[in-house]
Amino acid sequence: MLDSISPFLQILLSRKDWFFCTLITILGSVIRIYKYDQIPVHNWTADEYAFAWSGMSLIKDHIPTSWSWLKAYGDIPTIEWKGLTYQLVSPWLDHPPLFSLIVGSAAILGGANTFFDCNLTTMRIPSLILGISSIVLFYILSLKLSNTNIAILASLIFATNPNTVFLSRVAVSENLILFLSLLTLLCFLKYYQSSNANYLYIAACLAGLASLAKITGFFLVPMICLLLIYQKKWRDSLVVLIIGLILLSGYFIYGSFYDFELFFRVIQSHTNRFENFLLFPELLGKTVFFEDSWLTFSWLILLPAMKGNIDDIKNRIIYIPIIIYLLILIFSGSQSHFYAWYIIPLFPFLFLALGKFLEDFIKNPDFLTATFLIIFVGGWSFNYNIEYGLGKLFLKLAITKYSFIGLVCLLIAPFLVHAIIKSRVTKLVASLTVVLILVILVLGNINIIYNYQ
Repeated sequence: MLDSISPFLQILLSRKDWFFCTLITILGSVIRIYKYDQIPVHNWTADEYAFAWSGMSLIKDHIPTSWSWLKAYGDIPTIEWKGLTYQLVSPWLDHPPLFSLIVGSAAILGGANTFFDCNLTTMRIPSLILGISSIVLFYILSLKLSNTNIAILASLIFATNPNTVFLSRVAVSENLILFLSLLTLLCFLKYYQSSNANYLYIAACLAGLASLAKITGFFLVPMICLLLIYQKKWRDSLVVLIIGLILLSGYFIYGSFYDFELFFRVIQSHTNRFENFLLFPELLGKTVFFEDSWLTFSWLILLPAMKGNIDDIKNRIIYIPIIIYLLILIFSGSQSHFYAWYIIPLFPFLFLALGKFLEDFIKNPDFLTATFLIIFVGGWSFNYNIEYGLGKLFLKLAITKYSFIGLVCLLIAPFLVHAIIKSRVTKLVASLTVVLILVILVLGNINIIYNYQ
C-alpha cells in the first residue's frame, strides 16, 4: 500500500507549487461562485448595467447606448426600472468599449434580447472567470517574485478575503484591469529574464489594452516604463510608451467616430469631477459592505515589507504599480467620487507585500507584530464572524466578550513568553502559533462569505 502511494507523493511534492496553486484556486472558485449573482445585491451598483447595455447595443445596433448622468449629454428623458431611474443616452461614450463588449456578449449569450432582460446571473460570469483566472496568475507571479511560502500566504488571502471575493463578482472593468495587470507583469518578467523583446512588446500591448477597458487601466504603461527606466533602458521605455499611447488613442478614435463634440464634452465632464486631494480615507473606508482590516493591515506593513533592497526588481514590481495607480487615481480626480471597485487593481500588490511580511513574521515571530495582527485583523474577523454565522454560539454579550478576551490572551501568550525567554523551543511555539492564527483567519474569511446576509 505504502509502496503504491510513495511514487504519487513524490510526483505531488515535485510539483508542489501546482498542487497548492490548484488547491487555492479551487477554494477561491467555490467561494466566488457561491451566491455570485445575489451578493452584491441587484443595483448595488448600476454600473454593471451600464457596461452590459453599452456592449449589447454596440454589438446589435453598432451604436453604444446606456445610462449616464454626465451633464455633457444634456437633459434626456428618464425611465424607471426595478426601483431606479435611468437616463439613457446614445452614443454612450463614458468609457472605452472593451469591457462593455465582454459583458454585453455574456448578456446576449445568456438570452437577453433587450436591456431589461439583463440579469446578474449572466452579466457577472466574465468577472467571475477573470477573478478565478487571476488567482492562478497571482500565485504564479508571487512565486516568480518570492517563494512557495509567500505565494501560498498571499494567494490564500487574495482568494478568501471577503471584500476581494465580493468585488471579483461585480461586472466592472477593474476586474479586467487586474487580470491584464497580472498578465502584463508576467510577460515583463519573462522579458527581464530572457531579454527577448517579444515579451516586452506583448506586455506593452496588454498594458495598452487595459486602457481600453477604462482610462485608469493606462497606469500599466507608465508602470512598465518606470521599471525599464530603472534599468536604464530608455529606448525600450519609449517603445512601450508609444505602443500604449497608440492603443489608448483607440478610445479617442472610437469616441470621435460617433460624435467628436459630444466625446470632448464627456471627457471634460470627467475632468470636472476633481474636488480634492484626499485619497487615503477612501482607500480604507469605501470597501464593499464593511471595512476591510486585511487591506488596512496591508497598508500598515507596506513600508516594513519593502524594507529590503528597494532597488531589487522583485520589490519594484510590488511597490511601483501601487504608486503609479494611486497617482492615476489622484490625477484623474477619482477620489472625489470614489467607489469600492476602484481598489480592485491594488489587491495583488498589497497582498503580495503582506505575504512577504507574514512569511518573515513566521520565521521571526515577535510580540509587537502579533499584537497588531490580532488587534487589526483578529478583532475584525471575530466581530464579523459573530455577526455572520457564529453568533448563535454566543447567547449573551458577556459570553462573547470574555470568549474574545480569553482567545486573544491564549494567542498572544506564546509571543510574550518568547519575548521574555528567547529559545529555540519558544520560537518554534510562537511560529506555530502564527500559522494557527492565519489558519483561523482564513477559515473566518470563508465563514463570513458563506454566511453574509
